[in-house]
Amino acid sequence: MPLPLIYHEDYSPEFPADHRFPMDKFRLLRDHLVDSGLTRDADLLRPELCPPEILALAHDAAYIERYMSGELSREDQRRLGLPWSEALARRTVRAVGGSLLAAEQALEHGLACHLAGGTHHAHYDYPAGFGLYADQIM
Repeated sequence: MPLPLIYHEDYSPEFPADHRFPMDKFRLLRDHLVDSGLTRDADLLRPELCPPEILALAHDAAYIERYMSGELSREDQRRLGLPWSEALARRTVRAVGGSLLAAEQALEHGLACHLAGGTHHAHYDYPAGFGLYADQIM
């Protein structure tokens, strides 16, 4: 069995060209792996959106709702450092789903790789350092 690789097109939403976070890096990694012949796009596993009840195991439900509806406070936006958009909200929830899928695949196959995720600066009820939700799985 080849190494399970988890990726979704939602991982690199459009960002301002001058933004300091390199959001394209997830798409570029996928492109490199495909272009180098290490995998085929058809072999990449596509995660579902993480259900809100799963997000709520680690984060305050009111915080999840504020973020998903684009109603973070100015202070939370500053802490986050990313411009809110529906595409970023979807990407963030999908990336948590990808981390969960990678964990499931690793349990089944012994190893798996998520081409995004690993966010670890998020807190229970506010974002920080480009992190909205904690999805780092060891």
